[in-house]
Amino acid sequence: MITKILSDLESEIASLRWKRKILKTLFNEGKISPTTFNIIDGGILEIEVAADHFREIVSNNVRFWEKITAEEMKVLESLLVEFRFLNLVGEIDDEKWRDMDIILDLGINSLKEYFNKSTKKCAGLENTMLVKRRSDQRLSRGNRAIRKHNERASNSLKGAKPLDGSHCMNPWKPDCRRTDIKLSIYYNGRFLPICRKCWSEISEKNIEWTVQESAY
Repeated sequence: MITKILSDLESEIASLRWKRKILKTLFNEGKISPTTFNIIDGGILEIEVAADHFREIVSNNVRFWEKITAEEMKVLESLLVEFRFLNLVGEIDDEKWRDMDIILDLGINSLKEYFNKSTKKCAGLENTMLVKRRSDQRLSRGNRAIRKHNERASNSLKGAKPLDGSHCMNPWKPDCRRTDIKLSIYYNGRFLPICRKCWSEISEKNIEWTVQESAY
């Protein structure tokens, strides 16, 4: 139960942090106002801090009971040693020793089982959290790489210059030499001037290009 609570809290905290990153990106892109950003970011941050604080409380509680369990095991093991010593020196008879041995052994094994399960669950939770963090980091790096690629492509397109030419350079009609240029299209990495007649034909075709209005 406690392990599930910790897992849910970790997922919620990760989700809140992701939301804040998205919010910051939108703000940096100028898509939301500072007022809107501060209101939403402040609300998310309050929830994140509260969830993180609660997670710490639960984690401390788990560690506390693990410590208590370990101490109880030490007490029972010490009693086991003490009773065995008393049996060997003749202070208690064999029958009483066997009874105490059974009782203490049951208690020790029960505590060991609880302690081992708790430790294993916590280790599994930590591994899950680590995998999730690494996955989020890889996703974040991938998003940054895609964003940089798009920015480079956009800058490359902005920096391209239309070809100077006094006649039409329709790639689907290379023989055209008309000079009444309507606009330029970006095709196969080049800006090509297009005359009015060719443009009326191209605009009806199911093909892709980028249009730049001509200054002709």
